[in-house]
Amino acid sequence: MSDTPYDYSVLLRPKCRVCSSPLRQEIDLRLMRKEMRDDGEPYTFEQIVDWAEEQGLKTSKAGLSRHKTDHLMPDVLGAIEAQRQVEAIAQATGQTLGMETAFLNMLVNKAMRALGEKDLDISAKGVLGSTIRAIETLLKVRKAEVAFSKEKLDAAKSTMRKAGVSDDTIRAVDELLGVRT
Repeated sequence: MSDTPYDYSVLLRPKCRVCSSPLRQEIDLRLMRKEMRDDGEPYTFEQIVDWAEEQGLKTSKAGLSRHKTDHLMPDVLGAIEAQRQVEAIAQATGQTLGMETAFLNMLVNKAMRALGEKDLDISAKGVLGSTIRAIETLLKVRKAEVAFSKEKLDAAKSTMRKAGVSDDTIRAVDELLGVRT
């Protein structure tokens, strides 16, 4: 792994045609050689352009190259760096965080450091606003995960009760798992 810190500003760059397309995932898989032709060979840029056009997306070899260089590879490198940081946090704290929680922590930490800098230009390309929107989005995702987890937990408790598990045992399991009721 590289010791060079990942430049998160690439996440704030304007989206290109491929990024904005519903075909992005399939195009990215082909560009990364994770999806191959029937004969086992990788897709060429020309083949990807032709396929995308058949699907209704007009792009070019140059456009694909820019997408790969400016958006896909930074996203891949960012994901690798985020995973590395999540693993470092887990090793340092003994806590395993989900990617969303870890990324939220990194964003908050980065925003707090930026706010502490003397030369912070709040108007600089909306970085602060973008960071706040990203944090809000991640918090909404986390809230939905917690609500879903609570639903699942309630359903599990109901199933245990129907199976004859006592409320004392269910409370003991809650306590063991650190569930607050």
